[in-house]
Amino acid sequence: MKRTLLGVVWFASMVGCSGAGSTSRLSENAADAWLTKWCQVQPGNTREQLLAIMGPPTTDATTSLSWSKQRLHLGAFLAPDGTVKQLDTTLDSPTEAEKAAPRCAAVRTRRSVAAAAAATAPSRPSPHVGACALVSAAEMSAILGAPVAADVTNRSGGKCIYKAVSGISPYAELSVDWGDGKIAMKAMGMAEKHEPGLTSPYEGIGDEAAVVGPALMIRTGEDLVTIVFSGVADAPAKARRIFDTAKSRM
Repeated sequence: MKRTLLGVVWFASMVGCSGAGSTSRLSENAADAWLTKWCQVQPGNTREQLLAIMGPPTTDATTSLSWSKQRLHLGAFLAPDGTVKQLDTTLDSPTEAEKAAPRCAAVRTRRSVAAAAAATAPSRPSPHVGACALVSAAEMSAILGAPVAADVTNRSGGKCIYKAVSGISPYAELSVDWGDGKIAMKAMGMAEKHEPGLTSPYEGIGDEAAVVGPALMIRTGEDLVTIVFSGVADAPAKARRIFDTAKSRM
């Protein structure tokens, strides 16, 4: 009888040990599965999308959900509309394999995810035409009434400089600041209020135009075209021809 009882106790203890090991392995497997799924969750996901990816949480509150096992804690914080506003990852004492494995950022928000995507996005060439392509050297020569050459160092940029082939005049600059038209005109309007006479209206060119010093600034839609002359007679008429030529190619 005594031997039988000892056998029962031994068997029970073995079953208990086996169950504990199985639970530990299940916990580790669950943690690994959570980590794998966590990067699929994104700020802006709905609560339903979050649960569909991660499965049942270990803690479910009104404004947050979490998945926690031993060394790992994954927390999702919700906005009033129920969408995910922040995702936090805490992994204590990571193993070498865990350190080497690709992971999401420890804290993710809509802003941080957008910034990271912008930082890693391949740069794209500007869709805008360079200033020197808007008015060719030959066209500028015909407008100014003397041969000029375009500065080759500026051909692909937003500014083009035209210099006389011989002598120092005529001289002209043409530049385009894409999307800055309204901002520039607003700034000039404020400057005029503080110092009347600093700018002067230039009627009939573009949507708005004003002269500031040697520069004629023209708003056309959202963009700003600036023309600078030196040694040029009848500047208003020539400026109009330059603008009309450039505008047709913008």
